Amino acid sequence: MHMDRFVVFQVENEWLVTYGDRTQIAFATREEAETSAFHAADAMASTGRAVSVLIMPDGPDADPEHHTVLSGCTPLVRLN
Repeated sequence: MHMDRFVVFQVENEWLVTYGDRTQIAFATREEAETSAFHAADAMASTGRAVSVLIMPDGPDADPEHHTVLSGCTPLVRLN
């Protein structure tokens, strides 16, 4: 089954939300970007599509070995 994915990540001083190959919009804060991604994912999920939101870690404590995929309401942690 195909899953649509939104990705939230930081580039310099702004947070971006992408869907597929497209950048949706830039935000000043991570919280704003996450909220936008979750609202868009909820709208798609309400039409029966499989959707996930991937939030890339930020900051000096970010562990490149781990990332979190939020699919529905249950966080799933995947190891690389």
